[in-house]
Parts: sequence; structure tokens; C-alpha cells
Amino acid sequence: MPAVSTQLNDFILPAAPRPAATMPSPLSWLSRVTNALANVRTQQAEREIARLIEHRGGRFNDSLEREIERHFI
Repeated sequence: MPAVSTQLNDFILPAAPRPAATMPSPLSWLSRVTNALANVRTQQAEREIARLIEHRGGRFNDSLEREIERHFI
């Protein structure tokens, strides 16, 4: 049976060419601010979930998953 050789480069697509530098639009600035706020909220939620898991003994099970869902909904 022949040996199969796969390289990481076989799965990586080349980057799309970047457009010429232009003035950033207000929408892109607003998008960056919105993304930054979303990232902060995601990090807060992840810390809170980690705290809940640690508080419940470090085991993630169905009841803990339901508790986390109720906490964030």
C-alpha cells in the first residue's frame, strides 16, 4: 500500500489580494467599535461560564449546561 503524504500547505488557501489603501469609511470604524464591544462581552461571558463550572466542581454535565443556558437567556 503506498504511503500517503499530506502537507499543511495542501489545505491553506492563498490570501486574497488586498485592495489599494483608501480612506476608512465611518461604517468600518463603527464596525470595529461594534466588534470590539462584542469581543469584550464574549470574554466576560466565557469568564462567567468558567466561574460557574469551577463553582460546581469542575465537571460539565447536562444540569450545568441547562443552568448556564438559563443564566444567559
